[in-house]
Amino acid sequence: MKRFLLLILLISVSCSKNKIQVNEPADLAYSIILIIGQSNTHSGIGLNSELDTTDDEIFQLGRFGADDMQIITASEPLQHHTKDDNKIGFGLTFAKLLKEFSNLPSPILIIPCGYGGTGFRDNHWNQGDFLYADAVNRVTTVIENNPESKLISILWHQGESDVGSPSYETDLDNFIVNIRNDLNAANVPFIVGGMVPFWVDQAVERTQQQQLIMTAVNRHNYIGYANPELPFRIEKQDNFIDAVHFDAEGQRELGKRYFNEYILLAE
Repeated sequence: MKRFLLLILLISVSCSKNKIQVNEPADLAYSIILIIGQSNTHSGIGLNSELDTTDDEIFQLGRFGADDMQIITASEPLQHHTKDDNKIGFGLTFAKLLKEFSNLPSPILIIPCGYGGTGFRDNHWNQGDFLYADAVNRVTTVIENNPESKLISILWHQGESDVGSPSYETDLDNFIVNIRNDLNAANVPFIVGGMVPFWVDQAVERTQQQQLIMTAVNRHNYIGYANPELPFRIEKQDNFIDAVHFDAEGQRELGKRYFNEYILLAE
Protein backbone atom coordinates (compact mmCIF):
# COMPACT_ATOMS: atom_id res chain seq x y z
CA MET A 1 0.00 0.00 0.00
CA LYS A 2 2.77 2.46 0.93
CA ARG A 3 4.58 1.76 -2.36
CA PHE A 4 1.32 2.39 -4.24
CA LEU A 5 0.81 5.70 -2.42
CA LEU A 6 4.35 6.77 -3.20
CA LEU A 7 3.82 5.92 -6.89
CA ILE A 8 0.78 8.18 -6.93
CA LEU A 9 2.92 10.85 -5.24
CA LEU A 10 5.57 10.61 -7.96
CA ILE A 11 2.92 11.08 -10.64
CA SER A 12 1.56 14.05 -8.71
CA VAL A 13 5.02 15.64 -8.45
CA SER A 14 5.58 15.43 -12.19
CA CYS A 15 2.11 16.73 -13.03
CA SER A 16 2.03 19.61 -10.56
CA LYS A 17 5.27 21.23 -11.66
CA ASN A 18 4.68 24.89 -12.59
CA LYS A 19 0.94 24.60 -11.93
CA ILE A 20 0.81 26.28 -8.55
CA GLN A 21 -2.39 28.13 -7.80
CA VAL A 22 -2.51 30.86 -5.21
CA ASN A 23 -5.30 32.69 -3.46
CA GLU A 24 -2.93 35.60 -2.83
CA PRO A 25 -1.48 38.03 -5.42
CA ALA A 26 0.77 36.06 -7.76
CA ASP A 27 3.68 38.44 -7.29
CA LEU A 28 3.59 38.36 -3.49
CA ALA A 29 6.93 37.45 -1.91
CA TYR A 30 7.14 34.86 0.84
CA SER A 31 9.68 33.89 3.48
CA ILE A 32 9.68 30.12 2.99
CA ILE A 33 10.14 27.47 5.68
CA LEU A 34 10.62 23.92 4.37
CA ILE A 35 9.74 21.17 6.89
CA ILE A 36 10.92 17.68 5.95
CA GLY A 37 11.40 14.30 7.61
CA GLN A 38 9.21 11.66 9.16
CA SER A 39 6.39 11.58 11.71
CA ASN A 40 7.96 13.70 14.42
CA THR A 41 7.55 16.68 12.13
CA HIS A 42 3.81 16.54 12.86
CA SER A 43 2.62 13.68 15.11
CA GLY A 44 2.23 15.29 18.54
CA ILE A 45 -1.02 14.15 20.14
CA GLY A 46 -3.02 16.92 21.81
CA LEU A 47 -4.00 19.66 19.35
CA ASN A 48 -5.35 22.59 21.37
CA SER A 49 -7.68 25.05 19.61
CA GLU A 50 -6.62 27.87 21.95
CA LEU A 51 -2.86 27.33 21.74
CA ASP A 52 -2.51 26.10 18.18
CA THR A 53 -4.26 29.01 16.49
CA THR A 54 -3.77 30.37 12.98
CA ASP A 55 -2.12 33.68 12.07
CA ASP A 56 -3.14 36.05 9.28
CA GLU A 57 0.45 36.38 8.04
CA ILE A 58 1.46 32.71 8.18
CA PHE A 59 0.53 30.50 5.24
CA GLN A 60 1.17 26.95 4.06
CA LEU A 61 1.37 25.28 0.67
CA GLY A 62 -1.62 22.94 0.59
CA ARG A 63 -1.43 19.31 -0.42
CA PHE A 64 -4.86 17.67 -0.27
CA GLY A 65 -7.81 17.90 -2.63
CA ALA A 66 -8.69 21.41 -3.76
CA ASP A 67 -5.88 22.80 -1.59
CA ASP A 68 -3.13 21.05 -3.54
CA MET A 69 -0.43 23.54 -4.60
CA GLN A 70 -2.48 26.45 -3.29
CA ILE A 71 -1.21 28.94 -0.76
CA ILE A 72 -3.65 28.79 2.14
CA THR A 73 -3.77 29.67 5.83
CA ALA A 74 -1.38 27.62 7.96
CA SER A 75 -3.75 25.83 10.32
CA GLU A 76 -3.07 22.73 12.38
CA PRO A 77 -2.71 20.01 11.45
CA LEU A 78 -0.48 21.25 8.65
CA GLN A 79 -0.83 19.43 5.34
CA HIS A 80 2.11 17.06 5.55
CA HIS A 81 1.86 13.83 3.54
CA THR A 82 0.53 12.11 6.66
CA LYS A 83 -1.53 13.93 9.28
CA ASP A 84 -4.16 13.42 11.98
CA ASP A 85 -6.79 15.87 13.17
CA ASN A 86 -5.63 15.63 16.79
CA LYS A 87 -1.89 15.95 16.13
CA ILE A 88 0.50 18.85 15.57
CA GLY A 89 4.14 19.45 14.82
CA PHE A 90 6.72 22.10 15.66
CA GLY A 91 6.26 24.10 12.45
CA LEU A 92 3.55 26.57 13.42
CA THR A 93 5.22 27.39 16.75
CA PHE A 94 8.47 28.02 14.88
CA ALA A 95 6.73 30.26 12.33
CA LYS A 96 4.92 32.33 14.97
CA LEU A 97 8.17 32.97 16.83
CA LEU A 98 9.84 33.86 13.55
CA LYS A 99 7.14 36.40 12.78
CA GLU A 100 7.24 37.92 16.26
CA PHE A 101 10.98 38.34 16.66
CA SER A 102 12.59 38.39 13.21
CA ASN A 103 11.04 41.41 11.42
CA LEU A 104 10.75 39.52 8.14
CA PRO A 105 9.93 41.73 5.13
CA SER A 106 7.36 39.29 3.72
CA PRO A 107 4.69 36.89 4.99
CA ILE A 108 5.75 33.40 6.06
CA LEU A 109 4.99 30.36 3.94
CA ILE A 110 5.42 26.88 5.44
CA ILE A 111 5.93 24.04 2.98
CA PRO A 112 5.10 20.88 4.99
CA CYS A 113 6.61 17.67 3.57
CA GLY A 114 6.80 15.22 6.48
CA TYR A 115 5.84 11.57 5.91
CA GLY A 116 5.55 9.10 8.77
CA GLY A 117 7.81 6.05 8.85
CA THR A 118 10.23 7.14 6.12
CA GLY A 119 14.00 7.22 5.84
CA PHE A 120 17.03 6.79 3.63
CA ARG A 121 17.49 3.04 3.60
CA ASP A 122 13.92 2.49 2.38
CA ASN A 123 14.51 4.95 -0.47
CA HIS A 124 12.33 7.88 0.53
CA TRP A 125 14.73 10.77 1.20
CA ASN A 126 17.77 10.14 -0.99
CA GLN A 127 18.30 12.50 -3.92
CA GLY A 128 15.76 11.60 -6.60
CA ASP A 129 13.47 9.62 -4.28
CA PHE A 130 9.74 10.41 -4.26
CA LEU A 131 9.64 12.51 -1.10
CA TYR A 132 12.90 14.28 -1.86
CA ALA A 133 11.62 15.22 -5.33
CA ASP A 134 8.30 16.43 -3.95
CA ALA A 135 9.98 18.75 -1.43
CA VAL A 136 12.34 20.23 -4.01
CA ASN A 137 9.52 20.66 -6.53
CA ARG A 138 7.26 22.48 -4.08
CA VAL A 139 9.91 24.97 -3.04
CA THR A 140 11.14 25.67 -6.56
CA THR A 141 7.61 26.01 -7.96
CA VAL A 142 6.65 28.58 -5.32
CA ILE A 143 9.76 30.61 -6.07
CA GLU A 144 9.22 30.39 -9.83
CA ASN A 145 5.70 31.73 -9.42
CA ASN A 146 6.64 34.28 -6.74
CA PRO A 147 10.16 35.33 -7.81
CA GLU A 148 10.84 37.63 -4.85
CA SER A 149 10.23 34.78 -2.40
CA LYS A 150 13.16 33.37 -0.48
CA LEU A 151 13.84 30.06 1.28
CA ILE A 152 14.94 31.13 4.76
CA SER A 153 15.15 27.83 6.67
CA ILE A 154 15.09 24.06 6.28
CA LEU A 155 13.80 22.13 9.30
CA TRP A 156 14.58 18.40 9.31
CA HIS A 157 13.40 15.80 11.81
CA GLN A 158 14.15 12.20 10.95
CA GLY A 159 16.17 9.22 12.13
CA GLU A 160 13.85 6.82 13.91
CA SER A 161 13.21 4.66 10.83
CA ASP A 162 16.92 4.36 10.08
CA VAL A 163 18.13 3.32 13.54
CA GLY A 164 20.81 0.68 13.07
CA SER A 165 21.60 1.63 9.48
CA PRO A 166 25.40 1.47 9.04
CA SER A 167 25.25 4.17 6.36
CA TYR A 168 23.10 6.71 8.21
CA GLU A 169 25.82 9.30 8.76
CA THR A 170 26.79 9.21 5.09
CA ASP A 171 23.16 9.22 3.98
CA LEU A 172 22.32 12.22 6.17
CA ASP A 173 25.38 14.16 5.08
CA ASN A 174 24.70 13.46 1.40
CA PHE A 175 21.09 14.54 1.88
CA ILE A 176 22.08 17.86 3.44
CA VAL A 177 24.56 18.63 0.66
CA ASN A 178 22.27 17.49 -2.16
CA ILE A 179 19.09 19.25 -1.11
CA ARG A 180 20.99 22.45 -0.46
CA ASN A 181 22.50 22.23 -3.93
CA ASP A 182 19.15 21.47 -5.55
CA LEU A 183 17.52 24.40 -3.77
CA ASN A 184 20.47 26.78 -4.22
CA ALA A 185 20.51 27.04 -0.43
CA ALA A 186 24.15 26.62 0.59
CA ASN A 187 23.91 29.33 3.25
CA VAL A 188 20.32 28.80 4.32
CA PRO A 189 20.02 27.78 8.01
CA PHE A 190 19.45 24.01 8.17
CA ILE A 191 18.29 22.67 11.52
CA VAL A 192 18.08 19.02 12.54
CA GLY A 193 16.07 17.88 15.54
CA GLY A 194 16.85 15.28 18.18
CA MET A 195 14.63 12.25 18.72
CA VAL A 196 12.52 11.69 21.87
CA PRO A 197 15.03 11.25 24.74
CA PHE A 198 13.04 8.58 26.60
CA TRP A 199 12.68 6.48 23.46
CA VAL A 200 16.35 6.97 22.59
CA ASP A 201 17.44 5.75 26.02
CA GLN A 202 15.83 2.34 25.50
CA ALA A 203 18.46 1.07 23.03
CA VAL A 204 22.15 1.60 22.36
CA GLU A 205 21.53 1.85 18.61
CA ARG A 206 19.14 4.75 19.19
CA THR A 207 21.69 6.56 21.34
CA GLN A 208 24.24 6.14 18.58
CA GLN A 209 21.74 7.46 16.04
CA GLN A 210 21.07 10.53 18.19
CA GLN A 211 24.80 11.23 18.26
CA LEU A 212 24.99 11.11 14.46
CA ILE A 213 22.15 13.60 14.21
CA MET A 214 23.58 15.88 16.90
CA THR A 215 27.09 15.95 15.42
CA ALA A 216 25.88 17.03 11.98
CA VAL A 217 26.67 20.53 13.28
CA ASN A 218 30.36 19.56 13.21
CA ARG A 219 30.22 18.33 9.61
CA HIS A 220 28.42 21.19 7.84
CA ASN A 221 28.17 24.97 7.86
CA TYR A 222 25.00 26.83 8.87
CA ILE A 223 23.66 23.78 10.71
CA GLY A 224 21.81 23.85 14.03
CA TYR A 225 20.62 21.13 16.40
CA ALA A 226 17.26 21.43 18.16
CA ASN A 227 18.26 19.65 21.35
CA PRO A 228 15.40 17.85 23.18
CA GLU A 229 17.61 17.61 26.29
CA LEU A 230 18.42 21.30 26.77
CA PRO A 231 17.57 23.61 28.48
CA PHE A 232 15.49 20.79 29.97
CA ARG A 233 14.57 17.28 28.92
CA ILE A 234 11.33 17.10 26.90
CA GLU A 235 9.13 14.40 28.43
CA LYS A 236 5.48 13.40 28.72
CA GLN A 237 3.37 12.63 31.75
CA ASP A 238 3.56 8.99 30.66
CA ASN A 239 6.59 8.43 28.47
CA PHE A 240 5.42 4.92 27.55
CA ILE A 241 2.39 6.24 25.64
CA ASP A 242 3.40 6.57 21.99
CA ALA A 243 7.01 6.54 23.18
CA VAL A 244 8.60 7.33 19.82
CA HIS A 245 6.69 10.60 19.36
CA PHE A 246 6.74 13.96 21.10
CA ASP A 247 3.27 14.95 22.27
CA ALA A 248 1.75 18.34 21.34
CA GLU A 249 3.30 20.10 24.33
CA GLY A 250 6.67 18.64 23.42
CA GLN A 251 6.23 19.72 19.81
CA ARG A 252 5.57 23.32 20.86
CA GLU A 253 8.71 23.25 22.98
CA LEU A 254 10.64 21.70 20.11
CA GLY A 255 9.46 24.55 17.88
CA LYS A 256 11.03 27.00 20.33
CA ARG A 257 14.32 25.12 20.17
CA TYR A 258 14.31 25.07 16.38
CA PHE A 259 13.70 28.83 16.49
CA ASN A 260 16.52 29.45 18.96
CA GLU A 261 18.92 27.62 16.65
CA TYR A 262 17.64 29.57 13.68
CA ILE A 263 18.34 32.88 15.42
CA LEU A 264 21.92 31.79 16.17
CA LEU A 265 22.49 30.79 12.54
CA ALA A 266 20.79 33.82 11.00
CA GLU A 267 22.74 36.42 12.99
